[in-house]
Amino acid sequence: MGIDRMMEKAMKLVKQSRVYRTDIGQYEVVGDHGTYRVVKTPDGMLHCSCLGFQQRKKCSHVGAVVIFESRHREKAEWWKY
Repeated sequence: MGIDRMMEKAMKLVKQSRVYRTDIGQYEVVGDHGTYRVVKTPDGMLHCSCLGFQQRKKCSHVGAVVIFESRHREKAEWWKY
Protein backbone atom coordinates (compact mmCIF):
# COMPACT_ATOMS: atom_id res chain seq x y z
CA MET A 1 0.00 0.00 0.00
CA GLY A 2 1.34 3.42 -0.95
CA ILE A 3 1.80 6.20 1.57
CA ASP A 4 -1.05 8.26 0.07
CA ARG A 5 -3.52 5.40 0.45
CA MET A 6 -2.23 4.69 3.94
CA MET A 7 -2.82 8.29 5.02
CA GLU A 8 -6.30 8.28 3.44
CA LYS A 9 -7.14 5.25 5.57
CA ALA A 10 -5.63 6.90 8.64
CA MET A 11 -7.75 10.03 8.13
CA LYS A 12 -10.85 7.87 7.68
CA LEU A 13 -10.15 6.06 10.96
CA VAL A 14 -9.91 9.39 12.80
CA LYS A 15 -12.99 10.89 11.13
CA GLN A 16 -15.00 7.80 12.03
CA SER A 17 -13.85 8.04 15.69
CA ARG A 18 -12.12 4.67 15.57
CA VAL A 19 -9.05 5.79 17.59
CA TYR A 20 -9.21 5.52 21.38
CA ARG A 21 -6.60 6.57 23.90
CA THR A 22 -6.58 3.83 26.54
CA ASP A 23 -3.71 5.16 28.68
CA ILE A 24 -0.76 7.52 28.43
CA GLY A 25 0.98 6.58 25.20
CA GLN A 26 -1.40 3.69 24.47
CA TYR A 27 -4.17 3.58 21.90
CA GLU A 28 -6.61 1.14 20.36
CA VAL A 29 -7.47 1.59 16.71
CA VAL A 30 -10.44 -0.24 15.25
CA GLY A 31 -9.26 -1.14 11.77
CA ASP A 32 -11.09 -2.83 8.93
CA HIS A 33 -9.79 -6.26 9.96
CA GLY A 34 -9.58 -6.01 13.73
CA THR A 35 -8.66 -3.85 16.69
CA TYR A 36 -4.99 -3.02 17.03
CA ARG A 37 -2.88 -1.63 19.85
CA VAL A 38 -0.58 1.29 19.11
CA VAL A 39 2.01 2.11 21.77
CA LYS A 40 4.37 5.07 22.09
CA THR A 41 7.79 4.05 23.38
CA PRO A 42 9.75 6.22 25.84
CA ASP A 43 11.77 7.60 22.91
CA GLY A 44 8.56 8.73 21.15
CA MET A 45 8.37 6.02 18.51
CA LEU A 46 4.99 4.45 17.70
CA HIS A 47 4.55 0.70 17.26
CA CYS A 48 1.43 -1.17 16.13
CA SER A 49 0.37 -4.76 16.75
CA CYS A 50 -0.90 -5.25 13.17
CA LEU A 51 0.86 -7.53 10.69
CA GLY A 52 1.45 -4.67 8.26
CA PHE A 53 3.48 -2.77 10.82
CA GLN A 54 5.40 -5.89 11.80
CA GLN A 55 6.39 -6.37 8.14
CA ARG A 56 6.82 -2.77 6.88
CA LYS A 57 7.27 -0.69 10.06
CA LYS A 58 4.41 1.60 8.98
CA CYS A 59 0.63 1.31 8.84
CA SER A 60 -2.56 3.36 8.75
CA HIS A 61 -3.17 2.70 12.46
CA VAL A 62 0.03 4.52 13.45
CA GLY A 63 -0.88 7.29 11.00
CA ALA A 64 -4.31 7.57 12.63
CA VAL A 65 -2.72 7.96 16.08
CA VAL A 66 -0.41 10.69 14.78
CA ILE A 67 -3.41 12.59 13.37
CA PHE A 68 -5.44 11.96 16.54
CA GLU A 69 -2.62 13.24 18.77
CA SER A 70 -2.07 16.36 16.67
CA ARG A 71 -5.77 17.24 16.79
CA HIS A 72 -5.94 16.80 20.55
CA ARG A 73 -2.74 18.79 21.05
CA GLU A 74 -4.23 21.66 19.00
CA LYS A 75 -7.39 21.64 21.13
CA ALA A 76 -5.33 21.69 24.34
CA GLU A 77 -3.28 24.62 23.05
CA TRP A 78 -6.44 26.56 22.16
CA TRP A 79 -7.76 26.26 25.72
CA LYS A 80 -4.62 27.89 27.13
CA TYR A 81 -5.69 31.29 25.73
